[in-house]
Amino acid sequence: MQSWSYRIAPVFLAALLAMPAAAAETAQLTVPGHEAEVIDMAALSQLPVTEVASAFRSSKGIETGVYKGVLLWDLLSAKGLVDDPKAAMRHTILVSAGDGHQIAFSVGEIAPEFGARPILLAYEMNGKPIPDGLRMVVPGDMRGARHIKDIVTLDYR
Repeated sequence: MQSWSYRIAPVFLAALLAMPAAAAETAQLTVPGHEAEVIDMAALSQLPVTEVASAFRSSKGIETGVYKGVLLWDLLSAKGLVDDPKAAMRHTILVSAGDGHQIAFSVGEIAPEFGARPILLAYEMNGKPIPDGLRMVVPGDMRGARHIKDIVTLDYR
């Protein structure tokens, strides 16, 4: 006699495999001449937390939220990449998403003594983990193209 669990297991397994993969809550920080470094919640929790409210227009209409995360400047500072802000001005950060979308930010636009844009590497929205992975939040941008989600790589160039 065959147990009911043997008949249901293949159906359950097929349904599980058909589900989309969850977005990563980690990203890699790449810097020329250094090994790639994993940026995850353990790394982010060591940095000052920032919370910003942001609203932008997307293909779904106006999206609003209160985001919690780490300022991109604070992350780069912690990694020693912007110790000399004047020298750092010639660098950019190319952010890549899991779907291939890429956005570049200049160090000058996030440096406190220059552009001072509070660009955030967010892990929480409205008090809950962001379901599609780490996200860049760019307060003040009217369009959502730079609010890149499911970040997989931050490439310091």
